[in-house]
Amino acid sequence: MEFQPIIMAAGRGSRMTDLTTKCPKALLPVGNRPVICYPISMLERAGFEEALIIVLESQLAEIQRAVSDAGDLRLRLEYVPIPDNSNWGTADSLRHIREKVKTDLLVLSCDLITNLPLHTLADVHRTYDATVTTLLSTVPQQFADIPAPGVKTKRKTEERDFFGLEGKENRMLFLSCEADLDEIIKFRRTMLKRHPHFCVKSNLVDCHMYMMKRWVLDYLEEQKNISTVKGELIPHLVKKQFSKAQMSLDQDPTSVNQSVFSPDKTIRTGKFKDIYSFIKEDDMEKLAKEFSPWIDHSGDMADCYHGDKIRCYAYIQDGGFCVRANTLGTYCEANRQISRQLPTLFPTKDISLIHPSVVTKEKSQIGSDSVVGEGVSVGEKVSIKRSVIGRHCSIGDRVKVTNSVIMGHVTVKEGSVITGCVIGANSHINERCELKDCVLDNGQTIMAMGKFTNEAIVDLDKMMEI
Repeated sequence: MEFQPIIMAAGRGSRMTDLTTKCPKALLPVGNRPVICYPISMLERAGFEEALIIVLESQLAEIQRAVSDAGDLRLRLEYVPIPDNSNWGTADSLRHIREKVKTDLLVLSCDLITNLPLHTLADVHRTYDATVTTLLSTVPQQFADIPAPGVKTKRKTEERDFFGLEGKENRMLFLSCEADLDEIIKFRRTMLKRHPHFCVKSNLVDCHMYMMKRWVLDYLEEQKNISTVKGELIPHLVKKQFSKAQMSLDQDPTSVNQSVFSPDKTIRTGKFKDIYSFIKEDDMEKLAKEFSPWIDHSGDMADCYHGDKIRCYAYIQDGGFCVRANTLGTYCEANRQISRQLPTLFPTKDISLIHPSVVTKEKSQIGSDSVVGEGVSVGEKVSIKRSVIGRHCSIGDRVKVTNSVIMGHVTVKEGSVITGCVIGANSHINERCELKDCVLDNGQTIMAMGKFTNEAIVDLDKMMEI
């Protein structure tokens, strides 16, 4: 196996706590399938036979059961639990499973939904023998300003990432979050000498999918201060591309006082390992590079890769479907658009937007842009448009549902109108209620003739503390 797939599913869903206080983020339904099923299906389409899934200990059994119930899997899944009280970041989780990984890695988030053929990312990674290859996309930009249901607050604008990319190859030379930048962006002179022409882009989104060398895990084991992949590890590797190898001190620091000057002009004493000491290259690979006439840049005739042993690249998905369902707004929009995407996301399965077991009475209309799950009963004169109805729901007479997500085992009584809402599982909406742009946690009850707009109806005693 060339790459070891690792699905990160231990996130707590801190950006959408109205939905994740009772349901793991990995199991939030998109198109009546747990969102974690989408990266699993993508791995199956690419021909992978096994994958590791990192989950919280408290959610292990629930996620295992839900994934198993979602359908036949060809992929062998190994679940790796991490402690609930650990407060680990994604890089900490990778450090935890280091001994299980023997090959290069493919790391992806459980909330990523994309129809990208994985071989396109792998081709870039192989072609340039990259240390890390990152999936970027212009597609999620269409979801950036989607209004989310629930209480209207002054929304904090999402901070942009700035990517410095060179040429058609998209060598990643610079990466920084908007919050970390001053009014003037500074670049290293050594980088500008090697790469005088590159473009800084702010309209791209990091999709949280990375291919990386196995030695990066060994380096992480030494660098305990790196906690996250996207926020710390990737920017760190991008910067290290242009650093010089430091002297490695193998002597016992207790027997002799050793010190060297590092590139930032600080003095380090004792035994330490430089990042270059982790890079392993076999003899055949060295010969292939020495005899190859190919170079990865234009201009002068410098050595292949400019002699860089650390190389970061990006692949940009500028078409198709790509969204991370990690906020209320993107989660709702993913459900609205999923009806058109299911055939390509699950090509080996018989996709039926309206389950054959659905019972519909006279003069009811279910739009072709909606998904209705197993065992749903629909009353008379019901209208369902651009919505997802979960399994075993009961929709009463003269109900109107538009642009909404209704999870499983929900009852909606006659005459109710639901617009732009997310209704949690096992909730009960009584007669002639009007809900607009609301979020209901699992198991909520709305009394008859209730009218709510832009409300988050949740159990306050179970809300996550932020």
